[in-house]
Amino acid sequence: MNNRRSRPEGPSLFDPAEPAILSVRELVRDLKEAVERGFGHVRVEGELSNVRRPASGHCYFTLKDADAQLRCVMWRFRAGALFFEPRDGLLVRAHGEVSIYERRGDLQMIVERLEPAGEGALQQAFEALKEKLRREGLFNAAHKKPLPPYPEAIGIVTSGSGAALHDVLSILERRYPLVRVLVCPVQVQGLGAAAAIAEAIAAFNALPPGDPLRPDVLIVGRGGGSAEDLWAFNEEPVARAIFASEIPIVSAVGHETDVSIADFVADVRAATPSMAAELVVPDRRDLIAAVRGARDALRSAMQRRLMQHRQHIRHLVRSYAFNRPPDRLRQEQQRLDDLTDRLHRAMHQRLQDRRRALAHLEDRLHALDPERPLRQGYARIERHGQRVRNAADLRPDDAVTLHFHDGARRARIEPDASP
Repeated sequence: MNNRRSRPEGPSLFDPAEPAILSVRELVRDLKEAVERGFGHVRVEGELSNVRRPASGHCYFTLKDADAQLRCVMWRFRAGALFFEPRDGLLVRAHGEVSIYERRGDLQMIVERLEPAGEGALQQAFEALKEKLRREGLFNAAHKKPLPPYPEAIGIVTSGSGAALHDVLSILERRYPLVRVLVCPVQVQGLGAAAAIAEAIAAFNALPPGDPLRPDVLIVGRGGGSAEDLWAFNEEPVARAIFASEIPIVSAVGHETDVSIADFVADVRAATPSMAAELVVPDRRDLIAAVRGARDALRSAMQRRLMQHRQHIRHLVRSYAFNRPPDRLRQEQQRLDDLTDRLHRAMHQRLQDRRRALAHLEDRLHALDPERPLRQGYARIERHGQRVRNAADLRPDDAVTLHFHDGARRARIEPDASP
């Protein structure tokens, strides 16, 4: 062993005849070496208890069953790659090596890999969450948002170093170079990955409309891997973040055969990240062909319209009205003359009718002239300025005025002569 205190030569540690005198440190180290050589790599199934993760990032827990328990440690670089959150009471299967922690002399297992135990444990957890979210309506088609046909900006939530991101960027550049690409690199596997993905989705949605950093559509996913590697996309926080997103989301997790909870909640599911890139943008070759087709259709429509106008003009040029304008003008002049004669006759007749009516009114006015009887020899008698109509109205000695057509004379009434 290295760094061991020298001791007198003699019987070995396990020699029953003459046991060596060892320090505690030497004995614990010998036991540690014996345990590590004797067991090597082991797999142990048991129930988690006393799970704790201090600030160092290491994960400490105890594996137990009904009759025994074993302390375990999982170093930070391995604990960070866990695809699930260890918790007390969870049945797990641990892979690693058995050793002894020298400072306390405790037997412990140094865990290299930890996974839920039992046949189909991951599938059971997947189905349980799937059924829960289905009952809540997170998969309903009524909540699915359509993808914009011509997005100006696309957000990508994935690993910043994976091949999937390179593939997506290449396809977007090839198909639709006009689009702006906004990449939010996140952890996509291990503990904390689900929270990082959910936070990235929420951060994009928190940007106000009109902000140049707010995308029109999001691609959320990663490249292929094992079920454990893809597990972050089966976590409830990711599913709820996708459902709450106002921005349409395309899920792109793993390969075509990989199905995640995120696929059920997303607005559109792509079999691979590369397919997601093809779904969110049009192909510029198709756009060019469409523009050319529209141009040709417009040109054909204009040509047809011009042909129709040409035919109409030819018809007008051949028409009688266009070719014989003097005849048409003479016809209209004759019609005008006829109308003028009719107008003159009508005006003359109207004038004669008015004249006859006026003469009739003059005759009636003359007949009613109060001076006319006077001119015929009659006189008008007034007394005190009042006209006298009857002889009985006058008394002897009444002063009266006699009005003739050429003047007036005063007179007095004489008494009646006796018979």
